[in-house]
Amino acid sequence: MKTFQCLTVVSLLLLFSACGADSTTEEPAYTAFVGATVIDGSGAAPIADGVVLVHGGRIVAVGSRDQVALPEATEIRDVTGKTVIPGLINTHGHVGDVKGVEGGHYSAENVVHDLERYAQYGITTVVSLGGDRKEAVPMRFVNDTTANQRARLYIAGEVVNGSTPEEAVSVVDSNHRMGVDFMKIRVDDNLGTSKKMPAEIYQAVIDRSHELGYQLAVHTYYLDDTKKLLQSGANLVAHSIRDRQVDDALIDLMKAHNACYCPTLTREVSTYVYEDTAAFFDDPFFLRVYSREEIQPLLDPERQQQIRNSISAQTYKRQLPVAMANMKILSDRGVPIIMGTDSGMPARFIGYFEHMEMQLMAEAGMTPMEIIQSATGNAIPCMKLKDIGLLKPGYWADLVVLDQNPLDDIKNLQQIAEVWIGGTQVVQ
Repeated sequence: MKTFQCLTVVSLLLLFSACGADSTTEEPAYTAFVGATVIDGSGAAPIADGVVLVHGGRIVAVGSRDQVALPEATEIRDVTGKTVIPGLINTHGHVGDVKGVEGGHYSAENVVHDLERYAQYGITTVVSLGGDRKEAVPMRFVNDTTANQRARLYIAGEVVNGSTPEEAVSVVDSNHRMGVDFMKIRVDDNLGTSKKMPAEIYQAVIDRSHELGYQLAVHTYYLDDTKKLLQSGANLVAHSIRDRQVDDALIDLMKAHNACYCPTLTREVSTYVYEDTAAFFDDPFFLRVYSREEIQPLLDPERQQQIRNSISAQTYKRQLPVAMANMKILSDRGVPIIMGTDSGMPARFIGYFEHMEMQLMAEAGMTPMEIIQSATGNAIPCMKLKDIGLLKPGYWADLVVLDQNPLDDIKNLQQIAEVWIGGTQVVQ
């Protein structure tokens, strides 16, 4: 077994060297994380007394201590007693538009700021599903694999809309020319206060998106709409079904179309939680990144009263248990669940809300392993991501070192000792 592992390491290093390494540049040393429990993100059993060997920003070997032979030039990082997991992936976030709790401030500087905050919380990749502008394009993962102090970024560009199929398709084409990774539409009447996108328009958008090679994510709310969207070819249900319990017909459609489900439970929480002083405002894990000044507007009694009086806020509050129950049903029936939050919008706190989301998933009945997989390995086939999300040879060395094992309690995901992106440690 040791011989096989050694050959694997050598083969991978030769492969990386052949893929553009400059022979005049000194190769970086190997780094080995040794002694931790390793959870690789695939759902496989954890590796006790594990080793993750890294070289050139990528993983070259993963296994138990007696399986992985270390090269001589290896920096040993003793993580005995800790747990190592893949960097977490938020499959539905947003970046660049918010300052404090106020939107409308989109800039490249804010994109970087938000991606850095995600990284501080162990979120090493974010899929920004809408509102993305040209400033974000250079920071797309496909364009920039070297930034290691901020989360990797995928974007959807402008949320596709239009009063005719032609108008909507022109937005798809505009996103394509700008350079995006996904397309997104909204099919929702906002609790009866607006008009839904008609079927002839969203069908044209889905068809054009697929023609160009993009997956289509849909903001939806109602069970019946979601079924129609899946029949029309939608790939990702980007919010929970909240009007009623999901049924066998929906589950069959999800499976038949290989569609995935992103619950965004914290999206519902964000609509009503500021009707009073949110309990998490005193959480040290929140305050490690966010200041009292940033949350001050949310403490305004008049604003809190408005939320208590808001029909939509109180409706979403009542629908959260429906969303949680539906997620559990779909998970139990084998529909892929992927972790996402809709964070990065005003008062949806980047990084922290992802951990809140995973705690809500646990409260709904998902196991810690299922939740970790939803934020790592599940995202790969669902979102067509490449070389991230698993602790596996050839993948980027995006990982989180935890002081406690999250399989014992999902809240242990907050016990972050170190975050690494592309083999470089994120400065905490």
